[in-house]
Amino acid sequence: MLERVLVDFGKSDSTIGGMTTKQVRVPDYVASDRQTKFHTSQAFETLYGGAAGGGKTAAIVAEAITYALEFPKARIYIFRKTIPELKQSVVPEIYKQCADFINIAKGLTYNAQDRVFHFNNGSLIQLAYLENVQDMFRYQSAEMHLLLVDELTHFTQEEYEYLKTRVRSTGEHPLKVMAATNPGNIGHAWVKAYFIDIATPETIYTDKNGNTRQFIPAKVSDHPIEAFRDTYSKQLMSLSNPDLKRALLMGDWDIFAGQAFNEWKRETELGTPWHVCDPFPVPKHWTKWFAYDYGYNSWAAGTWFARDPSTERIFAYREFYYSEMAVSKQAELILMNDQEEGVWLHLSDPSIWKQRGDVETGENIASIFQRAGITFQPANNDRLAGKNVIHEMLAVAADGLPKMQVFSNCVNTIRTIPALPLDQNRPEDIDTRAEDHIYDTWRYGLINQRPGTMPEPKINNDLVNQRAKYASLR
Repeated sequence: MLERVLVDFGKSDSTIGGMTTKQVRVPDYVASDRQTKFHTSQAFETLYGGAAGGGKTAAIVAEAITYALEFPKARIYIFRKTIPELKQSVVPEIYKQCADFINIAKGLTYNAQDRVFHFNNGSLIQLAYLENVQDMFRYQSAEMHLLLVDELTHFTQEEYEYLKTRVRSTGEHPLKVMAATNPGNIGHAWVKAYFIDIATPETIYTDKNGNTRQFIPAKVSDHPIEAFRDTYSKQLMSLSNPDLKRALLMGDWDIFAGQAFNEWKRETELGTPWHVCDPFPVPKHWTKWFAYDYGYNSWAAGTWFARDPSTERIFAYREFYYSEMAVSKQAELILMNDQEEGVWLHLSDPSIWKQRGDVETGENIASIFQRAGITFQPANNDRLAGKNVIHEMLAVAADGLPKMQVFSNCVNTIRTIPALPLDQNRPEDIDTRAEDHIYDTWRYGLINQRPGTMPEPKINNDLVNQRAKYASLR
């Protein structure tokens, strides 16, 4: 990959017909040290950002302009989630960085109707949006040489992966994918897993297919304009919410603005297990139940719960998470895990009594499970009540520990629950565009286990006396 540098383009000072032409600098942009690392990244996929105010949009735009001028007939796409976001951030930034190039050098024109900037050398920058899944197919015939995504966490992984398939060339253009974002929103979990958790910052990671990706962190202190750094830092420091301050000022990917369950902590500041604990043998006399959320093209999810009768603490001790699996096969796996555990109750969203699982017979999903040996009970699926009970169970109990803990082998639970964002239009609920399948099983399983709805366990006193052994394992 060609090493990327930001350079000046335009005419040198000279006299023509008695008039002095002005040197045109494009992009009119001075990169900070951290932005320069983003521009010179040798990875195929590069993510820049983290904290607020790191100059993300400016870097995205400067990269687009520089690439367009370095490689004639280049096809560059800049994505935001919606057209208004493009108009509010990307378009003004392009005009800012290209003011003289547009007005003096006449090297760039803008077609507002098509949202395309045309360069004299045949390159173009297409401003594109992807507001929903259906919008992906607007670009199925597109050829992108440089794909740029501003605010990547606003997109699902499916959307991002599809856009990457459009990065192709029949010529000699170097192909790259570059993005910028803050923590939070519907894509927080997958972006964190894909870019942040794989390697230390600024390290180029190579996957099993030989593709490379890199994360370049940025904070407000990395912004190239001193006045902006000082003013914006003071604004962030004045935030009263410590979690919001930590997310925006430090770019902490374990917490973010709009996080639905900001009480979640894997461990305490001293490293003591908190909401996540090591697995231990679940005693046979504990009450156990299973909650399920159907999926095929998306994810079929399930959680096995157990309650400690001496403390009333609930443990999510096993998870079920599969896609593109037939209902009969799902039932087989669930039964295999249920075996000899004494699972007392199986709960599911009432929709499985309405959805057909067999097109030929018209048999619904619940009937297929029942025929396989699993009889589901319809769960209370009230969204707001379900979210409230999860907050309650993540809170601290009388003994100083959380009312609920998750076994560390429940990797999808630990990945998705803390990454859920609030719905911006309905802040009492979570954003259903996020990966909420395990969350739904929690709603069904926890709201339906209130006193009076579950059987009292028959306690074997000999087993109770052995509880200290299990407690020590935690």
